[in-house]
This record gives sequence, structure tokens and C-alpha cells, in this order.
Amino acid sequence: MPAKIKANDDRIQVTAIAVLLLARERMGRAQAYGLITPSLADFRDDYAGYKTAFPTRTWDEAKDGSPLTNKARRKDYFKLVNAMDTVLGRIKRNKTSFSSLQELDNYLASSLKAFD
Repeated sequence: MPAKIKANDDRIQVTAIAVLLLARERMGRAQAYGLITPSLADFRDDYAGYKTAFPTRTWDEAKDGSPLTNKARRKDYFKLVNAMDTVLGRIKRNKTSFSSLQELDNYLASSLKAFD
């Protein structure tokens, strides 16, 4: 039985950064909605491709909206970043734990359903 993913586990932060980076890439291609679930699927299905596409995978890089040239999309992206920050804060504050990566993905998708 795999170990629980606790609130302070790095896998939560890594998943959040991946979702933000992949969503930003999708928004750059003029996809405004349907961002979270496909981004999670891309991250889980093609981790090597994700690492190649995003050599710098930090929280600061994920918060950067400068690659988006459209002001409206950049504004929407910052809303997503703030929402993700709120979700991560709630996970830590409530000491939420997950029994699997799938459960973590489902939690993020349901918490960010406004962007999906």
C-alpha cells in the first residue's frame, strides 16, 4: 500500500506548478477553459515531455504571466495562480492528506473547476 501524501509533501507543490505551467501554455494557444483536467492528464501521462518543455519548474516561474501577450488571458492566468495559491494554503492549513496521486488530481480539479 503506497504511503499517504501529506499536506507538506513536495508532490503537491510539484503538481500545482505543473498545472500552472501547462495551463499557461494552453492559454497561450488561445484555450481559455478546460485547463485543469487536461493539464493534469498531460503531466501524469508524459512526465518526460513536461520536463523537456519546462526546464525551469519553480513556483516563481509558474507565477510568471509574461509569456502571455494577451492582457485578458494574462489576467485570467493570474486569477488561476491566485486560486491555486488559495487551494495550496487550504491543503496546508487543514492538513489535508491524499491516499493517491489520483485523489490529489481529483481534489485539484474539483477545487479549480471554474477554470476547467
